[in-house]
Amino acid sequence: MADLLGKIKGKIDKGISKVNVKSKEIIEKQKIKLQISELEAAKKIILLELGELTHLLIESSGTNGETFTVNATTAIKSQEIKPDKWEELVLNVLESICEGKLDSLLFESTEKDFKITAKALSAEVQKSLPKSEQKGQNLQWLGRVLGKFEITSRKYSKRINHNRETVYEFNRENTLTALKKVKGGSMYKEKDTKGQNANYKELMMSKSNEINALDTKITKLEEKLSNVGT
Repeated sequence: MADLLGKIKGKIDKGISKVNVKSKEIIEKQKIKLQISELEAAKKIILLELGELTHLLIESSGTNGETFTVNATTAIKSQEIKPDKWEELVLNVLESICEGKLDSLLFESTEKDFKITAKALSAEVQKSLPKSEQKGQNLQWLGRVLGKFEITSRKYSKRINHNRETVYEFNRENTLTALKKVKGGSMYKEKDTKGQNANYKELMMSKSNEINALDTKITKLEEKLSNVGT
């Protein structure tokens, strides 16, 4: 009888051990998959930024695909940059936020800085336009508007309520200064095209290196995932 009970206990212990091992493997796989998902989301954002830089590089080039050739010390002045209706609404929303209004839109807020998701900023802008005038701009367009009017911000990806979102972080004082510059009519293009193109290419190379680094990490994690339980 004792031998029988011993055998039964041994089988139960063995079964429990297998279940524990299997549970650990499942948890480990889930952790690795989450890490891969995070890296892929970061890679997607960098790819979008790379696309924006490519667009800016093309815009700074001449017609028919020919790049302007200028002396390194020569600046090219163009007419004042005037925002269109959609762009002006983006700037107005940012100004209201800087002045302490629309706090309900913010993801985080301090006396010096505020953070807002691209989705929340875009939604507020679209609310101010009749449907017939809405352009259906995607969230990446916001980055181009900010770059066009030299409004500096930090952009990053963050998981919010189980969803991956793009977050913009602004310094209130710097943003207000940039907005006043635009509204004061002192905003104009005055850039060394040659140096500008070189800067875009340097940034594009940096973004490409970031993507390569992420690809390496993703590959290693995928190899680790395939080896779990083997």
